[in-house]
Amino acid sequence: MIIPTYRRKEVLRAVESVLNNGYDDVSVLVGNDGGELDLRFQDPRVKVFDFPHTGNPSILRNNLARLTDAELITFLDDDDVYLPGKIEKQVEYILSKDYDAVFCNVDVYDFRDGSYLGRAYNDVVLNKDRFIYIHNYGGILVYVGAWMMRREFFLRIGGFNESLDFLEDWEFGVKVILNGNIGFQDFVGVIHYQNVEGGLNQKGSVDKFIKAGEEIVKLLSDKDKRKFMGYLYGTACYKFSRRRKRKKSILYGIKSILTGSPNSLAFRGMVRAIIR
Repeated sequence: MIIPTYRRKEVLRAVESVLNNGYDDVSVLVGNDGGELDLRFQDPRVKVFDFPHTGNPSILRNNLARLTDAELITFLDDDDVYLPGKIEKQVEYILSKDYDAVFCNVDVYDFRDGSYLGRAYNDVVLNKDRFIYIHNYGGILVYVGAWMMRREFFLRIGGFNESLDFLEDWEFGVKVILNGNIGFQDFVGVIHYQNVEGGLNQKGSVDKFIKAGEEIVKLLSDKDKRKFMGYLYGTACYKFSRRRKRKKSILYGIKSILTGSPNSLAFRGMVRAIIR
């Protein structure tokens, strides 16, 4: 069980959700990213490793995965929690079907007011012949806490991309799905909170969004690249328009259109940029 953290007291709740999950044969590896939080746990199943501060969860997750010889590994963001039974159900499933990786469903909440935002996945179809598109292309984005996988598989596909410190879970999820024998269990095993302040990779930007998308494109077939780039550049166009960066908005709107597969955000973003 791998948890990277930085100055976030919610990690104590995250660790407890693993220890009280109903599955005792678990080791929790917490990566403390140079933070000032004094992390001490009485339970011998928890080990804390201090790392120099990088602000990059990919680096911590990869390092922690190399520090264990467990057959199976799973992940949790330091502000999320596991629901009881999550670990046992996934262990039984991944071993019974000889999967490389499996994931479960997730309930999403707004951390600011506790409001329920919805269930993450509906009508999941895993089809390697069609890339699973993010957001408005009808596919899914697997939250990192929903995964369980074989450590050997994790290492074989290279783990997380350490050049990314933002949206690294997008690139990782695509890599897992395209390279592994994947299973899905439709039970809610994780509570994911959005809009939590602080943390490792909160310094997001449109440029980082584009960088992550361009890393994902490297994994795709020619058939899928055009459609995904249309989505990526169209979304960037709209994001730049909201930040009143007119030239960049128009540039990425044009790029989205030139892919031959623009999304609606490309047109909305260009209209906003031109009018303003």
